[in-house]
Amino acid sequence: MTAAIYVYTIIDIMNTYTATVIKTGNSVALRVPKEYAVDARLALGDKVLLPLPSKKKKQDRAKIVRIVAKLQELHAYAAIENPVAWQHELREDRKLPGRE
Repeated sequence: MTAAIYVYTIIDIMNTYTATVIKTGNSVALRVPKEYAVDARLALGDKVLLPLPSKKKKQDRAKIVRIVAKLQELHAYAAIENPVAWQHELREDRKLPGRE
């Protein structure tokens, strides 16, 4: 009996922007980079709902090292003859965010 092991590499790409809290008279406002408005296709005066920010979770480097070691033991990427060409093929299939 043979066993097949499949390894899926999932890459989640998210745009993150840094907003600055500024004082405007008796209230405050968030100043965001122009790219935020462009990427979100916002016009002047548009209103958006923003989730409350959360602190970014620190990476568990030891866990990452264990996972990479396990992938090496499994020879997960051994069938890839040309890693550079493989990366180019992966990137060709994905549409870039905000582009048609």
